[in-house]
Amino acid sequence: MANPLFYRQVVPLNRDTHRSLTFRAPERPLDYAREAHLIPAVIDEFAAAAAEIPIAFLPGPTQPAAVFVTGLKPGVNAFISPKGRWDGHYVPAYLRRYPFIVGEVPNADPVLCIDEAYEGFGAQEGKPLFSSSGEPEAPVTEALNLANNYRAAAQRTDVLTRLLQQFDLLRSVSFEAKLPDGQSTVVHGLLVVDEKAFAALSDERFLELRHAGLINPILAHLWSLTAVSRLADRSAPPVAAAS
Repeated sequence: MANPLFYRQVVPLNRDTHRSLTFRAPERPLDYAREAHLIPAVIDEFAAAAAEIPIAFLPGPTQPAAVFVTGLKPGVNAFISPKGRWDGHYVPAYLRRYPFIVGEVPNADPVLCIDEAYEGFGAQEGKPLFSSSGEPEAPVTEALNLANNYRAAAQRTDVLTRLLQQFDLLRSVSFEAKLPDGQSTVVHGLLVVDEKAFAALSDERFLELRHAGLINPILAHLWSLTAVSRLADRSAPPVAAAS
């Protein structure tokens, strides 16, 4: 299978193979996400991110996927600073989880994996992943907790997108905005909840969404669409200082 976004060389974390491996944040920790104008999202973070990051859905082969819209031009992430850091209040969990990820193993429990190509892994500098006796150190236990929580949240998000599709609640949109310098920009191919269709839901279907705990995430998604104008401000090219 193709590697997930940003991951290049995913392997299971092994206490023997990776006994001497250390972990540290690179000087420019999020440079790898600089060209990502769409980043995977999970419903647990919709409310926390909605004030500044638009949330939409991307069509998929079987069902849509939730995404943060982090740029209004493909190849440009408006939230990554020139120093390779996140320029915003809420950092998507997908980025906080990297370079760790939970991998599915046929007929076995999921395992914690790493992207061996990540520049923050080394054999000298940084915090050790394992003790000399092979016990997991703090970076591993913290990463495992975050990766497991993300995996569970992703499964809940799949329930949301499946029901949105099943109930015919999604409509195609283009995010269009005028930048402060007068230029126009647009992102095509996204889906959002159709407010009229949502308001017209039968009591039975609305209760199904409510019992699944999906009403608040849907409302947070709709609220997040007001952040498109703020994203346009972020997407404006820098103005040169007068000399």
